[in-house]
Amino acid sequence: METLTAELGVDYMRKWGVTDWMDPGAEYFLWDDACVFAFVAQDGFFDVHMAMDEIRQRECRRAGAEMLKLVGHNKLRAIILPDRPKVCNYASRMGFREKTTQTLKTINGSLAPFFIMWREPGEFYGRCDQRFRRGSK
Repeated sequence: METLTAELGVDYMRKWGVTDWMDPGAEYFLWDDACVFAFVAQDGFFDVHMAMDEIRQRECRRAGAEMLKLVGHNKLRAIILPDRPKVCNYASRMGFREKTTQTLKTINGSLAPFFIMWREPGEFYGRCDQRFRRGSK
C-alpha cells in the first residue's frame, strides 16, 4: 500500500464515488492504483472509509485483505453510505459485524444516516472461495 497526501486521498475518494468527501483528518492509503482507504483515529478505534475504481471492484477482497494487514490489529468501524448496501456484504466478508443504521454528524455539520459495522482486532484469514459439499472435509 502506498501512503497518500490528504489532497490526493480526497481526490481519489471523490473520483471513485464519494463525490462530497471532505477530509476529516484521515490517513490515506492507495492499493494497486484501484482502491483508496481513509483511516480516521477515534477514541480506541479507527473509522474506515474506502472507495474503489468501479472497473476493478472484483478485486475488493484482495484490497480488503491488504487493508487488514495494515490495521486489522485495531478495533475498526466501517461507515457505509446508505445507498451502498452491497458494501455491507463486502464488509461482513472482511470480518465486520453488528450492522446498524445510525445518524451521524458529517464533517460539514449536517446529520445523515449511515450503515455502521464493527470489527474486533485480530488476524484475518479471508473467506474461503471454495464451495464445500455436505459431508466433504
